[in-house]
Amino acid sequence: MPWKEFEKHAEANSQQIYRTVIEGAPAMLWLGDAEGKCVFLNKMQREFWGVALEDIPDFDWTSSLHPDEAAQLAEPFRAAMENQTEMQVEARYRRSDGVYRILRTVAQPRFSDGGEFLGMVGVNTDVTDQRESEEQLRRAMESLSLATNASQLGWGTWDTGADIAEWDARGREILGLSPHETTVESWRQRIHPEDGDAVRSELETCVESDRTFDVVYRVLHPDGKVIRVHGTGILHKTPEGLRGTGLVRDVTEQAREEEFQKLAIRELNHRIKNLLALVNSLVSQTNATGDAADYKATLQGRLRALAATVGISAYGPSSSADLEELVEAVLGPYSLDRPDSIRISGPAARLPERYARIVGLALHELATNAVKYGALSSAEGHVDLSWTHASENGSDRIRIVWSETGGPIVEAPSRKGFGSRLLQDLVAMEADAQSELRFISTGVRYSLDLPIESPPSAPAREQIAEQKEA
Repeated sequence: MPWKEFEKHAEANSQQIYRTVIEGAPAMLWLGDAEGKCVFLNKMQREFWGVALEDIPDFDWTSSLHPDEAAQLAEPFRAAMENQTEMQVEARYRRSDGVYRILRTVAQPRFSDGGEFLGMVGVNTDVTDQRESEEQLRRAMESLSLATNASQLGWGTWDTGADIAEWDARGREILGLSPHETTVESWRQRIHPEDGDAVRSELETCVESDRTFDVVYRVLHPDGKVIRVHGTGILHKTPEGLRGTGLVRDVTEQAREEEFQKLAIRELNHRIKNLLALVNSLVSQTNATGDAADYKATLQGRLRALAATVGISAYGPSSSADLEELVEAVLGPYSLDRPDSIRISGPAARLPERYARIVGLALHELATNAVKYGALSSAEGHVDLSWTHASENGSDRIRIVWSETGGPIVEAPSRKGFGSRLLQDLVAMEADAQSELRFISTGVRYSLDLPIESPPSAPAREQIAEQKEA
């Protein structure tokens, strides 16, 4: 229809066209008078409230308001009517089936040709589904935030085409980004130069193979701190570039622990080899030409002494042993009948594990020989075991002295057995250790000079004690 014909038709039928458009509009339209009462509701609004056209003059729309929101809506409605201004508000209204729905009201004042205020005209939009979706999204985001915080994860989204990368607070903390650094480029600049190619390769491979990405890389913080990051997420291509969503986790400590475990395993293997070699030497050097029971007792005693040193060194930090604990563990069984037969004195000191094993075996050999042939074989005999600190060329050392008195007259043995070799030759194999064994007529005297570690602090000793009790 030509425009002129349309205009002529519209002018002749304007009222009919107006009614058809308003009545059939896919929105809830209404008119109110200057008192706030409804004077017109279109079809969609009447169906919502279940009001017949002829019942509109008697309908009180406020009766459908949710009781909790009647007072909340009263003030903005009163202000709009009094000031004859626009009003926008949301509230819950009871639908004809009894279900409350959230309606968003936008209303404008209407006036006569003479400027008289006639009331309000407005549209109500049902936004219930939208608000419920927003609430579900809010809860999901809250749950995600709680989960990521609990798991120390950071999360974010990025778009390379728009050069936008947005991370939550934890993500920014991990990556070393400020709240104002929201570009992909700022994120890229944090990646360690040596890891940039690996990260790019992983992302490109994931896009091509349509899988999630999983990569560990380092980031450089502005203060120079290096953080190892584990990143996972999904990517997809866009005409402008790549879009992605992912998680980041600080695995710096985990990486250190893994490296420490690898080192500990290598050290454990080394220690086991050394221990087995020492056990083999104990077995092969123990004299088996005598009585079988004596051979068994001698070998078991040496193995117990070795076990005592290993057990004690396992408690101390850095694979070291407390010297006083070591002495008490090895010599305790030899002074049960006469507690004062072995007199011990010396300051707090720790021995590296390799020295602790030698000292433990040496003390066992000395005590065993003292019980059989020396001071501990006599009721009047005593052993004085003492140690002192010394400093030599900037290195802390300790000198251990074993001195027997009151026992039988001592004579040097005619041959050198395993005990003597242990007390002299094996110690000599340690470059930093020195020993001297003397057979004086009044009793055996043995001295051992070793490097030591700094004495543990009081809290460290308490921790060692707690570990032993556990």
